[in-house]
Amino acid sequence: CTPLKEKRIAGVQTLSGTGGLRVFGEVLAQFGHKHIYVPNPTWGNHIPIFTNAGLEVKKYRYYDNATCSLDFDGLIEDMKGMPEGTCVLLHACAHNPTGMDPTPEQWKEISKVAMEQNLLPFFDCAYQGFASGDARKDAAAVRMFVEDGHKIALVQSFSKNFGLYGQRIGALSVVADSPEEALRVQSQLKVHIRPSYSNPPRHGARIVGKILASEEKTNDFVEQCMG
Repeated sequence: CTPLKEKRIAGVQTLSGTGGLRVFGEVLAQFGHKHIYVPNPTWGNHIPIFTNAGLEVKKYRYYDNATCSLDFDGLIEDMKGMPEGTCVLLHACAHNPTGMDPTPEQWKEISKVAMEQNLLPFFDCAYQGFASGDARKDAAAVRMFVEDGHKIALVQSFSKNFGLYGQRIGALSVVADSPEEALRVQSQLKVHIRPSYSNPPRHGARIVGKILASEEKTNDFVEQCMG
């Protein structure tokens, strides 16, 4: 991952995915964002999380109930109509509640339109490893957007795929233009974390960290997500 090697990623531990959504929502509101676009439908908790963070929640077309499939044309049309600089929430994989994900080719088109509109992609990754059965493959859309040059934000939950639901282990990462900008972004994330939960849980985070720091253990994790 080039941004990671170049130290251009601001990262903080969050209270699972929910906490990361709230923290980034507050930061968006602080720095002038008035609204955020979410897919229709989306996880029910997205709406109160962002509303309570001070954002107006707007929706873009995602699922066609009549055909039980992705409304890709509607999605693209709505993205093209979003104001420049808008933050758009994307489900990284295993869309909740439909389970319907774009194809790699459709993701490429979504990335292209987001770049043309200068949108801020915000990925919610809550089910990595449970969509395709391959945790690495489930991160394909996130990797694609980073490789395409987007300055994405990403919230990850390790509650389900690591079996740590009660530990509230998550991460919020933001890709920046430079190491200096990454430090400034990280500082602002901490400004919102401090009066909220101050310090995240340690035990579960060490479990995740130990597994992902080992190639052998990571491979075991990927295989076990396959069931």
